Amino acid sequence: MAHLSLGVLGSLQVLIDDTPVTTLESDKVCALLVYLAVEADRPHRRESLVGLLWPDYPEQVARHNLRQALFNLRLAIGDRTASPSYLLISRDDIQFNRASDFSLDLAQFNAILRTCEENRGRGSEDPSIRAARLEEMVKLYRGEFLQHFFLEDSAEFEQWALVQREGLHQHVLDAHSDLANYYELHGDFQAARRHASRQLELDPWREEAHCQMMRALALDGQRSAALAQYET
Repeated sequence: MAHLSLGVLGSLQVLIDDTPVTTLESDKVCALLVYLAVEADRPHRRESLVGLLWPDYPEQVARHNLRQALFNLRLAIGDRTASPSYLLISRDDIQFNRASDFSLDLAQFNAILRTCEENRGRGSEDPSIRAARLEEMVKLYRGEFLQHFFLEDSAEFEQWALVQREGLHQHVLDAHSDLANYYELHGDFQAARRHASRQLELDPWREEAHCQMMRALALDGQRSAALAQYET
């Protein structure tokens, strides 16, 4: 059975059994796949997808474009031969099939995040286990959500992507911050600096990360480097 792998944390990646899918014929087809996969918890009315991706087109043209995009998408990912199929399609609705053989890096990211938040709320998680989970989570984050992917003629899709992008950006910054604090507390100053540095790559103006970097350097006996970081 073919496995569909979707990566949206960073540049878009679509693979079937580790082979890149190269037959998605347009950005609109890619956007349709991403939106259905990320919002797979519910069916989507065809008219809402038309409004999302072709907002300024005449209705008949937009509906035709959706049918063509869906045809190309199903062909590209082998939907007709997948068992179960990746897409659940009716006359009125389209939904990504969460029971199909697929993986989505964002779903994995969010599952780890939920586990960490639930355990933190209960105060029941061992700090080392939490750190291991956060390490797994930040490794999934290759870059911002749909990096370098834009639909200039679809403001609604771009707004949806922006909300995703900003929320994930903050979550990954917080995870790196928690990890920097964890490693500092446990005397692993190199790891603490690594996570502070990653925060500064993502947000150069993040004062908390600069402070973490200075503390890790100072505690590691690198006073001159800590002062240089302060000047930076």
